[in-house]
Amino acid sequence: MRVFDKADGILDLRSRADFIAGHIKNSTWLAWNDLAQSLNALPAPPASLYLVGSKDEIEAASILLDSKNYQVIGSMVLDSAAAIEQWMQSMPDAFEPGKQSRTLWQPCPLVKDLVEMLEQQVIQLPLQPSQRAQVLDIGCGGGRDAIFLAKQRMNVLAIDHEQKVLKRAKQLATQSGASVKFKCCDVKKDNCLPVEGSDIILMIRFLNRELFGYIQSHVKPGGIVLVQTFVEGVEAFGSPKNPNFILQKNELAKVFAGYEIIVDRIETLADGRPVASFIARKPL
Repeated sequence: MRVFDKADGILDLRSRADFIAGHIKNSTWLAWNDLAQSLNALPAPPASLYLVGSKDEIEAASILLDSKNYQVIGSMVLDSAAAIEQWMQSMPDAFEPGKQSRTLWQPCPLVKDLVEMLEQQVIQLPLQPSQRAQVLDIGCGGGRDAIFLAKQRMNVLAIDHEQKVLKRAKQLATQSGASVKFKCCDVKKDNCLPVEGSDIILMIRFLNRELFGYIQSHVKPGGIVLVQTFVEGVEAFGSPKNPNFILQKNELAKVFAGYEIIVDRIETLADGRPVASFIARKPL
């Protein structure tokens, strides 16, 4: 097996024109100049990546990715037409021309689980066939979950207080062909959260206990609450340590007592940190 076949992703750092002229099959075009602002387009660390580009691009990208806990397992220097021709002749089955660029990012697995349950009608939202679910993503970060749900024909409002993060989220939404309404605001301030109810409310890798009351009152009857964030025991890993950002075990089941609890489990991220995964349905 070739080295790049073992990677979770092949990142082509060259110009768009060079990528279209010829690239490794199943690779992802992400120009070096955009990499630092597009980390939300990558799989979660510690994913293994194979890099393609000039020597300088590969070296700089390797340093950046290493600092973000990615594993760079190999590289291919393509910095001239002669180099491209040489590689294409030596491995003709591995290269192709064209715009095909593989999508590397994935939403939170719990969000994918929810969509599967909705598709299989394990859970049913009280909607008419022509209605789209109204989704609120609180603390959306890089926007992957919001974008994924928007691609499932849902109307998504995604909120975060960091403008830089939302800029990346908007870029990813554009690249993904998804329509998401992003809003930059502080959830502690008035007029940030919508007064209208939502069919699905998400809070992923984010915790503000003061919002539990809002969530309870603003998720519609028959609607879904989905939370996944760090749980006690994570302190041993160094981050986070602030108890304000760490759930206690069984805390969510107590907060949402009276709801139909669909998922309530402790899971482990790739880096070993424990998270509470929770899905509950509000009574009709």
